[in-house]
Amino acid sequence: MEVRHDWSIEEVQALFDKPFMDLVFEAQLVHRQHHEPNKVQVSTLLSIKTGACPEDCKYCPAECPLPYRR
Repeated sequence: MEVRHDWSIEEVQALFDKPFMDLVFEAQLVHRQHHEPNKVQVSTLLSIKTGACPEDCKYCPAECPLPYRR
């Protein structure tokens, strides 16, 4: 399966019209094609208030340069 950027309005609407559990099932099939079936990646934010996280993920506002902080 390849990433697409040429979706028609009808194709997108068909996805919105699908039952949620059908979408979950299809996502699981794609996941199993590319990853070990029963493993998922778990990520956590260690110190979102202090910004003491060792990673520069650009998610936390503490990672923003000083002039842009509120």
